[in-house]
Amino acid sequence: MPRATLQNEGRGAAEERPFACTELTFPDPRIKDVSVTRVLLVGTGSLAIQAFEKLRGAGSRLVLVGAIDTHPEPEFLSRFPDLPRLDSASGFEDLILDYCIDEVHVALPAKSAMTQLPPLRMACEELGIPLVLTLGVFEESEARDEAPDRGFAAPVHVQFNRHPAIGTWRTVVKRAIDLVIASISVLILLPVFAVIAIAVLATSRGPVIFSQQRIGRGRRRFQMFKFRTMVANAEELRVEMEAHNNARGASFKLFNDPRVTAVGGLLRRFSLDELPQLFNVIRGNMSLIGPRPIPVWVGERLNKREYFRRFRVQPGMSGLWQVRGRTQDFDLMATQDLYFVDHWSLGLELTILAQTIPAVVKADGAH
Repeated sequence: MPRATLQNEGRGAAEERPFACTELTFPDPRIKDVSVTRVLLVGTGSLAIQAFEKLRGAGSRLVLVGAIDTHPEPEFLSRFPDLPRLDSASGFEDLILDYCIDEVHVALPAKSAMTQLPPLRMACEELGIPLVLTLGVFEESEARDEAPDRGFAAPVHVQFNRHPAIGTWRTVVKRAIDLVIASISVLILLPVFAVIAIAVLATSRGPVIFSQQRIGRGRRRFQMFKFRTMVANAEELRVEMEAHNNARGASFKLFNDPRVTAVGGLLRRFSLDELPQLFNVIRGNMSLIGPRPIPVWVGERLNKREYFRRFRVQPGMSGLWQVRGRTQDFDLMATQDLYFVDHWSLGLELTILAQTIPAVVKADGAH
């Protein structure tokens, strides 16, 4: 049966896990779309067949990346030879990370679920991946004898790890807040944008806007915008200067960075360089409040699986790290991001939003 393949851009091999999920190569091109949910289906027999048919009927919102048939004689996958079969021999956590899974659907008889569900649920909990369980009421031997069109009597549906900011009315409220505040801010700040653009152009060579690929929700790449605060070849110089890194952990920061221009230093002190990210918010690949969007090269250095929970939600212009002093310690920043993700509420988001302007004026930790 066909299997989905992994390929790193520029390396042409499946030897390393691609951090950015846009590097994946799959038969279905929709899997790269930022608006879809990538699903892994785990199950067997009639129940898995019914779950697959339901996913296939969900339209473009859900895209099935692949499936695992848990029975030694795979009845489910044998009926759909074009469906990519995935191998869980290396462990469910690696499988979820390697294939950038957004959501896991499990369709198992009750007897099978007792032994097969716990490791998968633990993997989903650690990585912050929602798990949708359809539990059959028949014993496994009975379930496999059932005709697919008859189905299971009163299957039980349970959801685990569903984030409150995704797929609920809170999603609509959060998006409405982002759109309204970002749009009004852009209109009000247009004269400020013009002044900053003129100052950047007048004092250094290079473009006004610095655009860099960052990692957003579901480890998808997007272009993040900032006013340029460094010399035009700053990215090439970073590798040479990493030996002088003042930050701890995976990130990179120089407190007296020679690449920063005179105007850039002023913009950074009061976070004015971040203002073009309002357009990222309007476009929908960022939020006003959320985890800090990290560059791809920083993401490739993540060495703790739990850090991947920070990609459950959209990254933000501001967050707990920004309003709590912006310490240059990646592990501390990641801990604050995880707290935001795990304890998210509209109240917490509005509190951080209210604290952002005082934090910007105070400029603690701004470099």
